[in-house]
Amino acid sequence: MKKWALIIALLAVALAMSGCVGYITIPEDYSLPVVGAEEIYDDIVPTPGGAAYRANVHHAGEENPWPHVETVVVELNGGWLRYRDYIETGVGETRNNIFTLCREGGFWEDRFNLGKPSDFWQGCLELYAVSIPPGIGLTQTKSGGLPGTLTTELSIEISPDIAPGQYDFEIAMEVKGRHYGPVPCIIEVVE
Repeated sequence: MKKWALIIALLAVALAMSGCVGYITIPEDYSLPVVGAEEIYDDIVPTPGGAAYRANVHHAGEENPWPHVETVVVELNGGWLRYRDYIETGVGETRNNIFTLCREGGFWEDRFNLGKPSDFWQGCLELYAVSIPPGIGLTQTKSGGLPGTLTTELSIEISPDIAPGQYDFEIAMEVKGRHYGPVPCIIEVVE
């Protein structure tokens, strides 16, 4: 009888944990850009208004050689998210996606109402993939954000061996244990 009770208990734990299995942690990468590297339209650059795509930053008197990088705003779980839901790219390229989450009243209580100093990063926007298509690599760089927002930059590396086509996946977000998302991402790999 004890054997059956143990088996039932283990099955219950396995079923309870199975709800968490679908999320893949996206590793962090804080490497610096390569000096002298070619500038790309969706490089992320710092501005007084926060992180922005290079193509969306305009300097007075200079012509911008790239078209505007389009983003969408979606409402989710008490907040609003701005990000790129569709990205077209070539094989072997790296694309960037800025995830900016806003919430009425901001996130100050999440960031500063913490038990210990090491909990500071728990007030940041964490990204998780629901699935990652083969040939696509994801890394994230956590950053701050303007008051009332949290921003994280997602780097998407496309393998040189990937076949052209449409690749769908979802990104879920978390701020200090509160879940937001998931939201769809479409990568269109062209020749």
